[in-house]
Amino acid sequence: MVQPDLLTRESGPTSRPGALTMLRNGLCWSGGAACLASVIYWQVILAEGAYFGPRAVQLVYRFGARHYDRVRASWQPEADARLQPWLARALAGCDQPLVLDVATGTGRVPFLLASSQPYAGYLAALDLTPQMLRVARQKLEPYLHPAQILWHQGEASRLPWPSGSFDLVTCLEALEYFPQPRRALAEMVRVLRPGGWMLLSKIPDAWARYLPGRAMTHRQLVTLLTEFGCVDVHVLPWQPGHYELVIVHTKTDNFA
Repeated sequence: MVQPDLLTRESGPTSRPGALTMLRNGLCWSGGAACLASVIYWQVILAEGAYFGPRAVQLVYRFGARHYDRVRASWQPEADARLQPWLARALAGCDQPLVLDVATGTGRVPFLLASSQPYAGYLAALDLTPQMLRVARQKLEPYLHPAQILWHQGEASRLPWPSGSFDLVTCLEALEYFPQPRRALAEMVRVLRPGGWMLLSKIPDAWARYLPGRAMTHRQLVTLLTEFGCVDVHVLPWQPGHYELVIVHTKTDNFA
């Protein structure tokens, strides 16, 4: 009698995956791994965790705070040298300027203002990550009296200062990573006094498509700031291939 299992069993030697099948599977796995690595690179490195929300951004900088200045030491001095003349121009004529640095990180702008010469004004420095503020506070201790600077943990979309408070508002290498960049811009313009200055950065237009919903092109940014009431908005070269400098003035001036 023929056993039932023999009716369904394949005749011949036991079948095994062929070389082509194994190669195809390997390519599929490799392709999937490459896609996953690309997504991780995009979300963590390019977008700095911004699409995962403020807590993800905090996590990135929480672990990077101690190493932040050291990692940037090879190229930041050149960028700062290009920035300082604009800081000086924005504060010319202000005996005791009031400056707000949004997304201060490790205190880049406060350090530039206070370390090169005695600073007679007052500063407010805002950042989302306590660890970054801690590094900034330690770095600025030799240069500023504690009464001259306020360290504030918070988000740029909800600035806790009255309208028209500051002579200068800065926000460098951060705008594209805010949860609500347009709302943050509106807030920065709100706290800027009439006739004040704002120094921002933006990524080049060629890179803006990699941060959809966050990055703005030259035209989009100028249009938005004009809608907010800014008269002069100029986008200038700054860090080639990485960032452009945006000079905003609330009254007509010659940028030549």
